[in-house]
Amino acid sequence: MLRILLVEDDPDVAMVTSELLEYCGYHVTTASNGRYGLDIILQEQPQLIITDFMMPMMSGLEMIEKARDAGYAGPIILCSALPESQFPPHHARYDLFMSKPYSANALISALEHLRAKM
Repeated sequence: MLRILLVEDDPDVAMVTSELLEYCGYHVTTASNGRYGLDIILQEQPQLIITDFMMPMMSGLEMIEKARDAGYAGPIILCSALPESQFPPHHARYDLFMSKPYSANALISALEHLRAKM
């Protein structure tokens, strides 16, 4: 069972997304901001991370940078309502960008795509 960390500050989005992923057979841990997400990454080493960009305490990009600097090598999906063109190209070393809102099918397809590369 793939262990996924979902970092999302909107409780409704976090609940719906984690329930979807668990229904699809994934083990999901959630964090409500980048700082808590980074703590979980360093302690639990999830196999895959899905993170929002705009969050309190630490943005998704900051969290990704700190995780990569600490040696995390697993795939990371960055999600945002802002267009990807507003970020420097893979500035934070994420593997896939998803525009919000995303569909359940698009998220599962992205996970399966990244999982096949693992």
